[in-house]
Amino acid sequence: MNYIPYIINYLSTKEDITEIYLVPKAFMSEKRGNKLVKISDALLTSEDIRDTLIALRSHTPSALGPLGREGVFSFGLQNIGRFRVSYITQRGSYVVHILKTPYHIPPLNKICQDKDGINKLEEIVRLHNSGVVIIQCKNQAMASTFAYSFLQSLCENYSKVIYILESPLSFLLKHGQSLVIQREVGVDVESFEEGVKDAFYINPDILYLGQREIIPVKEVDYLKRLLEEETLIFLSLSVVEKDLLNSFEGYIRAWVSLEMEEKGLCTLSFKHTEPQASENH
Repeated sequence: MNYIPYIINYLSTKEDITEIYLVPKAFMSEKRGNKLVKISDALLTSEDIRDTLIALRSHTPSALGPLGREGVFSFGLQNIGRFRVSYITQRGSYVVHILKTPYHIPPLNKICQDKDGINKLEEIVRLHNSGVVIIQCKNQAMASTFAYSFLQSLCENYSKVIYILESPLSFLLKHGQSLVIQREVGVDVESFEEGVKDAFYINPDILYLGQREIIPVKEVDYLKRLLEEETLIFLSLSVVEKDLLNSFEGYIRAWVSLEMEEKGLCTLSFKHTEPQASENH
């Protein structure tokens, strides 16, 4: 059974960031904070999940080829939200994670009321033509929503060329005083490394890389060259590696940790000196 009509109807009632899991022989569940809440009364079969996954992927703007064992894709539905769908396999069956974010980018003051923190970030943009700003958050949805809200604010108030690489795209920015170039890795460009290399063709003032777990050494080398070309780089990371900090020594303008509050707002915690990083390599 294809459950996409039920899922879309359910998510249309949700204004906030919403996460849904589809797992074989389990109930469809929503993750709310640290709890899982059952949102349907039917146990899902492998066929249910496969049919729903195929239906979800039919909303993407371009053909993506066979499903394969794992993957990720995104699409938007007007007045409902943007969907990021990722899936893996277990014993031949699909497990699906659906992340819905607002269709339109929320105003910055609606998701973060830390005015001092916002002013610090804007001051970095005003004062520095080059450097690295690290945005760290374990919650990918919150990290992307905050980053895009901040970038949209920059678009409206500053004259910049802003270049975005993400897999998949979380939101679509609107041109303002700034010009925006957005590329989806895996659709518009083969890899993050290739996308970073392409930045030299357009000479961006700001480069934003969507949330990553690891940035390969070769890509770091290209990013360092961009810093020398006077590009301000925003990195969204779930974990900050010590080696990465060492690579960008002298270029880090701010390291910002995002924390979610109960009401869905985020707070900013700045680390202005070289703090202790993860020892993982």
